[in-house]
Amino acid sequence: MLVAQISDTHIATADPGAGSRLSDLRRTVDAINRLSPAPDVVLHTGDVVHDATAEDYAAARLALSRLAAPLLATVGNRDRRPAFRRAFDFSACGANGGDGEFVQYAADVAGVRLVAADTFDGGSKLGGYCAGRAERLTQLVGAAAGRPILLFLHHPPVPLPEIYGPSLQFRDASEADLLAGVIARAPGVVGVIAGHVHRSRSSSVGGVPLSTMGSIAADLNFDELPDSRRGRPVFHLHRIESGMISTASVGV
Repeated sequence: MLVAQISDTHIATADPGAGSRLSDLRRTVDAINRLSPAPDVVLHTGDVVHDATAEDYAAARLALSRLAAPLLATVGNRDRRPAFRRAFDFSACGANGGDGEFVQYAADVAGVRLVAADTFDGGSKLGGYCAGRAERLTQLVGAAAGRPILLFLHHPPVPLPEIYGPSLQFRDASEADLLAGVIARAPGVVGVIAGHVHRSRSSSVGGVPLSTMGSIAADLNFDELPDSRRGRPVFHLHRIESGMISTASVGV
């Protein structure tokens, strides 16, 4: 299975200085569409928009609608659940289980169970989690029926090296531990992919490989890039084979 990951597009239609972000997203979509072999799915790991207005989501949705591969997404701290739900419908990908309060659901694509976790916290830009979400996530991963599982979310629930701000991007460490515990106990999870930190970092959670990526919005990307890639979007490609995940970055 081949997964293209994008993250932190931060579309902001009311900000004249953020117009390049739509261009960055369109260029990324074009680059993903040119891939051969084509990805089985595109996963957006949150912060689709910056101000969560209807106009922001409409612009993002229009750009993302040009993807040849199916799209799944989860919420970041700049997203808002009601507006996100109005903007996106993932039922065409077979997504199920996402009809509750939180944006948590699963979709089975190319023999892999893709599970979205909702780490949005209304009180801060950091991640949050709760017992209700943990219970639902346990159900979603528990229904994998032997398929490998790829979990995608916005806030990584483990400390990361050399990032701006706290190394753990959760408001409460116990809530990060709650989420990490679900992942550690779930059989068949081959990888966890996240966004939020606007940097490519590698770690693990419960023995499972975890990676983050820089922002597609190039003006907000904090990765140290070679001159040939600086100021241009970079997305991630994840290949899942034989219960293992490998990750590569692709410049646009």
